[in-house]
Amino acid sequence: MLFAQSTPLGTGDCEALGSGWLAQPENAWSSLAYTVVGVLVIVAALRSARSDRTIPIAFGVLMSATGIGSFLYHGPQGDVAGFVHDITFLATLWFLIIMDPASPYGLQRRTAFLAWGAVAVLMSAVLLAAPGATNILTGIAVVALIGSDLLMHRVGGINGRWYAAALMLLGASLAVNLLGRTGAPTCHPDAALQFHGVWHALSAAGLGAYFVAMTVPRSQEPIR
Repeated sequence: MLFAQSTPLGTGDCEALGSGWLAQPENAWSSLAYTVVGVLVIVAALRSARSDRTIPIAFGVLMSATGIGSFLYHGPQGDVAGFVHDITFLATLWFLIIMDPASPYGLQRRTAFLAWGAVAVLMSAVLLAAPGATNILTGIAVVALIGSDLLMHRVGGINGRWYAAALMLLGASLAVNLLGRTGAPTCHPDAALQFHGVWHALSAAGLGAYFVAMTVPRSQEPIR
């Protein structure tokens, strides 16, 4: 069956699976940290005097969708929840990878969006064919994000404070994510506060800070 999962969703994220509407309440509600960050980015874009709000609004929508996908994954679950959880997060990462260096390196906005859409379709096809490929796809995206980051450093103009905050938040989120894996010594399935929930909050804030840090170089003229 399409979207069918071989194991229950969230089994690797420590929190005990309940029988209520939300299988993992703490992990589910904390997922909405991505949505909160997304909404804040959208509101800031709408209040900005800048004429071009396409990129921040699109990023905000993707972050909001990531939060909803993660909420479905840890909460109501269901056959499509795993796919929605994976594709929204990966699509958000690839949005940063492609759209950040697009303008300073002379890639037209329309072409960049088409490239991002093509990557999203490809990832969707891979996930549908092999749902277990999530970790591999995430690893590829992280490597690509590092490459995109190096390109942005070449352009210059990165906001140092926001960039440092992003690195600290994302680094901390990775450490906390490991602490919150099922089977880890720090995993307590019935605890009110879950490390995986903290990962949601820290990674959401980190992605938001990274997006803000790249605002100036993202809007620069093509590099010569």
